Amino acid sequence: MTHRTSMNEFSSGHQVIGAAATRLEQILKQSLALRGWASLGVCGGRTATALFPVLSQCHLDWANVHIFLVDERWVSIDDDDSNERLVRSLLLQGPAAAARFCGLKTKHTTAKNALSEVEQRLVGLGVPFDVVFLGMGNDGHIASLFPGGRENEERARLVAASTAPVQPVERISLSPGALGQARHIVLPVIGAAKRAVLDKALTPGPVSRFPVRHVLTSQSASCELFLAL
Repeated sequence: MTHRTSMNEFSSGHQVIGAAATRLEQILKQSLALRGWASLGVCGGRTATALFPVLSQCHLDWANVHIFLVDERWVSIDDDDSNERLVRSLLLQGPAAAARFCGLKTKHTTAKNALSEVEQRLVGLGVPFDVVFLGMGNDGHIASLFPGGRENEERARLVAASTAPVQPVERISLSPGALGQARHIVLPVIGAAKRAVLDKALTPGPVSRFPVRHVLTSQSASCELFLAL
């Protein structure tokens, strides 16, 4: 673990969600005060489902917050598996409804064909990103960077196409290079099973074995872990 990674321990998953939302709010307020706008990357999944309703009620200058996805399943935005649908239904509500949103899904038939267009969308938000909220899977994946996948080698582009081990398999994701350019990473890890995976990921080894190592070992992004068994 590098000096850029910090660990915050809590007694329950509920406390983790509250603390992570509060930290995201703090970082966004700092960025808004500094530049008048802020960028927030978000993931999908169970942790996001719990965190979004809490974060959406934070009192921020949401109209100047640019929210974007860190990954997306290559399905219609109306599909139950769509991360964009999740963000719109749970995060872009209440005060946060005023935020600007950048999705990753395009009209292209494949994620690979959409890379250039999606990259331009993200460039338009400004790099480096202020803060990225990530979840970690039971296999140590983050965003749609999966163990052993070639997407773990992408450094030149901001995005990469990837193949998930479960349906829907076709994905688009921020690349390791893009994640490494974030100023802050907020990463909640809840449950004994995920904590065991995280403990392994914190030991030396190939990044592609546990893709969460991309942010745990980053020399530029500040990675803050929020943990509960």
